[in-house]
Amino acid sequence: MFENITLTRFAASPLPICRLRPFLPGALIAIFFCQPALAAGIGNMFRPFLDYTVVADDNILRIRDRMDTQALLGTNNLFDISQRVTGGVMFEKEISRQRLSANANWSYNRFERFDQMNNNLKNFSGNWNWFLGNRLEGNMGASHAQSLVPFLFQPGVKNIRTEQTEFINAAWRLHPSWRLNGDYTRYDLNTNSPSNRLRFLNRTEDRFEAGFDYLATSNSTVGILLRNIHGDFPVLVQAPDGSFTDNGFDQKEALAKINWVVSEKSRLQGTGGWVERKNASFAQRNFSGFNARLIYRWQPTDKLGLTITGWRETAAMQNLSASFSLNTGVSAAPSWNITEKVRLEGDFSYDNRKFNQFAILTDPLLAIGRNNTFRNAAIKLIYSLYPGLQLNASAYHTDLKSDASLGGYNANGANINLQYIYGRQ
Repeated sequence: MFENITLTRFAASPLPICRLRPFLPGALIAIFFCQPALAAGIGNMFRPFLDYTVVADDNILRIRDRMDTQALLGTNNLFDISQRVTGGVMFEKEISRQRLSANANWSYNRFERFDQMNNNLKNFSGNWNWFLGNRLEGNMGASHAQSLVPFLFQPGVKNIRTEQTEFINAAWRLHPSWRLNGDYTRYDLNTNSPSNRLRFLNRTEDRFEAGFDYLATSNSTVGILLRNIHGDFPVLVQAPDGSFTDNGFDQKEALAKINWVVSEKSRLQGTGGWVERKNASFAQRNFSGFNARLIYRWQPTDKLGLTITGWRETAAMQNLSASFSLNTGVSAAPSWNITEKVRLEGDFSYDNRKFNQFAILTDPLLAIGRNNTFRNAAIKLIYSLYPGLQLNASAYHTDLKSDASLGGYNANGANINLQYIYGRQ
């Protein structure tokens, strides 16, 4: 659902790091020498990690076909190489039946040619998997995530967004064959746009879910899910005629769920049902219809696997627009465990996203067409050198066909990733 989680949301005014520097050497000595039990937890309770990625792409900024690249970037050469170094630590601890986990990391990102896109990012997340008695359990957590906004609808524009999420959910096993579920999630998006051009994308969403599942003895489950999402956009969008548009919405969903263990080698998962979305502005933009997503996993042998996904959904792609689109598509992800240490994966997808005629009013600064088709193909080779150390290499192609005024794009690239996680695996 939402990707990462915020802890800084609860901090009133963090102490500047420069004021802490005189105390860092003493703190480190205390940790590693005066606290042997804690030091022994490094690699077990605390697992430091380091990740290094190099990407080469012939259209790394996703510049559109009809854009004047010379005027925008001062060059017609769209090829660039980016490097990312990420370091952090993962935390895991069990206290009786309670399970605590957290992740904190910092990323250093640099572009060789388009250095105006350089950035440093911080991410934090924490989760408490709680248990109460033998029948009640759930999760409670928060996250704070910074990321460079993808260039899909904002080609060549640097924008660092901050996503904050808090959530709590519970599952009550009231009977060996029946389970009740409840969930609440609060999501905040801030584009941090220096020029305020993209502030209209800022939003908060409150998501409420309730449902029940029937658990069969075969480990298959079927159930009902009721969901309500309320979206609030604090910044109004001014239309060409001087009027203002409120992109807020209220969405209700009644969905059926299935997790069917077809055989020892295959499984079918899916949700589908009725979705009704009402918008604060433009009643003509309201939606009422069928949504569904199906996932089929097939493992014919210990070495071969295939996952096929199909969907028809109303959503805003990665929250890159203030409006929603009707999305239909399919993806296939084959895999082959060549040896115990070498694995080959593929990822192929086709996704059509249709926006209504009001997109130009709700997203006036974005390169969005009414009809957008994304195609992606990638092949990845994964080599586990030894426990904790992994090398990945991949090549990909992605393109967009769009009736937007700026057209679509075409891009090809490759990346190499080296990751090391210290401690137990």
